[in-house]
Amino acid sequence: MTDDNGGFAQCQGCSAQFPQNAGRGRRRAYCSRACRSRAQRQRDGRSRQAPHNALPIGRSIAEELYSLAFGLLEAEYGDADLEELLSRARSLAKETDYYISAAVRDARQKGVSWESVASGAAVSVATARARWGEAQVMRRLQMRAVERVAARHAPASVPEDRPKEGREAVGRASRQLAAALSQLHQDSGLMIREVAESTELSPSYVSRILSVDRTPTWPVVHQLVKVLGGDPVELRVLWEIAQGVPPAPQDFIGAATRLNGVLRGLHLAAGNPTVKEVSEQSNGALDPTAVEEILAGTEVPTWEDTGAFVIAVGGHPADIRPQWEAVYSSMLGACDFVPKPAALPVPDPHDSTAPDQERPAS
Repeated sequence: MTDDNGGFAQCQGCSAQFPQNAGRGRRRAYCSRACRSRAQRQRDGRSRQAPHNALPIGRSIAEELYSLAFGLLEAEYGDADLEELLSRARSLAKETDYYISAAVRDARQKGVSWESVASGAAVSVATARARWGEAQVMRRLQMRAVERVAARHAPASVPEDRPKEGREAVGRASRQLAAALSQLHQDSGLMIREVAESTELSPSYVSRILSVDRTPTWPVVHQLVKVLGGDPVELRVLWEIAQGVPPAPQDFIGAATRLNGVLRGLHLAAGNPTVKEVSEQSNGALDPTAVEEILAGTEVPTWEDTGAFVIAVGGHPADIRPQWEAVYSSMLGACDFVPKPAALPVPDPHDSTAPDQERPAS
């Protein structure tokens, strides 16, 4: 408030105190032209502020960075050759550049000044404006979207020298993994928003995983399964097949656990059919008791029973054969020992039934 002699007034834009003009002229409502322009944009519905619940673009790219970084770490632990390591590193660096652009745009949408952006990026204000202006950032993000569409239609995750059967197995496992996760989601009764909040993933990313649009890293799958109340063991082998990862050597207990896990995972992906339904789908090859034993993992099933079960739940026996063979290989390895030479019996010189041999002189 002011009087006719001037004094101070409160800005209707930023609430700051400013010197009011004196005299009979029109009183100023804003402390500066910038506040007046911002208020005008808001009145006209042209506010540059993003909706409060808008998902930051940088967050979805950060999720992809997590996946790429984990893949690089796995390649390092797997003693991958230099060409693969550098290829993964280049992909990581490229996605990092996209992330920086998206993070700056998200900050600007929240009202962060160019001065703060420049300070955070350790560049000048002019450089920040030129590098991360709205037009430049949107052009980069559109380029990224085009690249991702092209990559999605290319079998990038499956080497070209892999046999056709291997590529088909990858596709089948990806669909079965998504189906199993979808079944867990359905059984949990949780909304996608609730799953996203519990896993700190975006709802769109969770939806893409459940719709086979995206095969995530194992830590993401493990986290989702735990939140949805499932057993990660049931999906580990399906995830490995979907990634084209060969089974690692296991002892008998480990191999048997993995075999039982993937069989239960296929059963989950099929919608958890009842024991009777699985028996009927096997065309009599398995009775209900045999199905129960396979799911319980109390005994290692024969290959005939394993194959019949896999077919009955909509799987492909060839995809599971390596897991079954791993069990029997480990079991045979545990039994493969060199017997100690048997000690020859000491003959009794007074035993008339002993074989002829040189007897001591009497």
